[in-house]
Amino acid sequence: MKWEYHVVHLNVDDSSNKSSEVSNPEVASEKLKGSLSPGFLKDQFPDQYKENENSDHPAIQLSKFLNKKGLDQWELSESIRIGTMLFLIMKRQVE
Repeated sequence: MKWEYHVVHLNVDDSSNKSSEVSNPEVASEKLKGSLSPGFLKDQFPDQYKENENSDHPAIQLSKFLNKKGLDQWELSESIRIGTMLFLIMKRQVE
């Protein structure tokens, strides 16, 4: 039996909350010592501070990804964490 492997890399950094700080105009304004208001930052940089209400929870996103891979006969074999990196090892049988 022969196997083909596919490795997926996920960034995992649960030691800080950098992503929410980047997309929070209040935090950005505080870092600028109030020289630019949160409202001004949100108005001037709408792509940076847009609310992502329609985004699925990461668990749902991962489920959709795995289901799509499953349709292509990929099977999640294992996950390996190295530092802040998480690797998903997928395999499928080669005919």
